[in-house]
Amino acid sequence: NMYENSIRVPALFRHPGRIPAGAVQGAMASMYDVCPTLLDYLGLPMPEGRDLVGGSFLPALLGEPFADREEVVIYDEYGNTRMIRTEECKYVRRYPDGPDELWDLVGDPDERENRIDDPSQAGRIAELQGRMEAWFAQYVRPEIDGARQDVTGLGQLRPVDRPGEGPAYQQPGAET
Repeated sequence: NMYENSIRVPALFRHPGRIPAGAVQGAMASMYDVCPTLLDYLGLPMPEGRDLVGGSFLPALLGEPFADREEVVIYDEYGNTRMIRTEECKYVRRYPDGPDELWDLVGDPDERENRIDDPSQAGRIAELQGRMEAWFAQYVRPEIDGARQDVTGLGQLRPVDRPGEGPAYQQPGAET
């Protein structure tokens, strides 16, 4: 699933004398950033001919000013589900036919009110979907594109069973 308690995972780094002890950094990062960060930390160059998706967050580890990224994208390891997350919101797209999700992470941090069907959010949804699709156009390899695979896990096919109302929460075979 793409809920915050599954994707917002803390990372701990320790290197006495180099990484400040007890420092807490709230910047958004992704597993895609780990390899570039470790290479940067070790003073090694990025591999030639490799299009690494992530970027280094070494300044954040060292307690230096860090330009936080605008968004984090998650894909493929979750089958036919893709997500883009900003500091304010999260858009989840399930291919090919949904149900999709839009969460206001500021006003609804527990993700209880899916705003995907809210007409006032149409512009935000279009913008996030466009940014996400542009990211995939640049980085996905079509022959292993998870959005095109046959996935049967409940968390990939639709939101997991949580209290809520509306079509995004309806489970197969459930009475309405």
